[in-house]
Amino acid sequence: MLTLKGRTMIITGGAGHNGMKIVEMALEGGMNVALMSGFHAKAQKAIKDLLERRPEFEGHVIGYAQNPQAKLEWNMEAAPELYKPDSKMADVHRWIYEKFGSIDVVVNAKGGHVPYTMEETDKTIWAHSMEVVESAFVNVKLALPYLEKSKASRVINMTSCDGRHGGWRCDPAFAAARGGLEAMTYEMAKELGPKGITCNVVLIGHIENDTDEDALTDEARAKLLAATPLGRLGEPQDVAAAVEFLASEEAGFVNGARIDVNGGFVVG
Repeated sequence: MLTLKGRTMIITGGAGHNGMKIVEMALEGGMNVALMSGFHAKAQKAIKDLLERRPEFEGHVIGYAQNPQAKLEWNMEAAPELYKPDSKMADVHRWIYEKFGSIDVVVNAKGGHVPYTMEETDKTIWAHSMEVVESAFVNVKLALPYLEKSKASRVINMTSCDGRHGGWRCDPAFAAARGGLEAMTYEMAKELGPKGITCNVVLIGHIENDTDEDALTDEARAKLLAATPLGRLGEPQDVAAAVEFLASEEAGFVNGARIDVNGGFVVG
């Protein structure tokens, strides 16, 4: 049995299917979870839906807007008692620490995209794709004072295998951002390892039911299955299992590792 109980995980992108499976896994293991989304209301809806199915998690899961300023008016409307005109990302981390007493695991699972070819990609699309790297960097930096207090602190960056091989469809900005997040993980592992903070990256292939936008045509599904040695596509629980191990106290000597969750779609 992996040791998770009594620790606190914060996760960005937690409102998606992959993210919610990770949230549920952590709660089942006895963790507290702070789900951070682009919108406070989206995080709250995800929690409401979860608690309707699993009421035993009440009091162990909370949700916030990761960056209150990004959609300040909407966040203030959703929770005026929390969000003020000067609310910052650092405030969100402080609220989480004050609620649960620790921040032990940071999971950066922010994703989502619309594919663009090189000809279609302009500076706006490029900048938007790169936000996933900036989000992960800032989230870890703000969590550092709390991670340094943990006896088993973990950073887990999640992205797709597009960063390794360019993806199965043309999308250069997406691939560049995902490759950047993987490279940043290795730098984090070297810099934060001496502080006792492990930093690892999970590279996923196509995951069934991840997002509605990722629905496959029959032709695309057949192409991906033919290229996957295990002969099936991934499920959210496959992703959650990898995160569970990396988040556990038992994974204390795994640092700077890349865990491929793609059924062998990318080998070598």
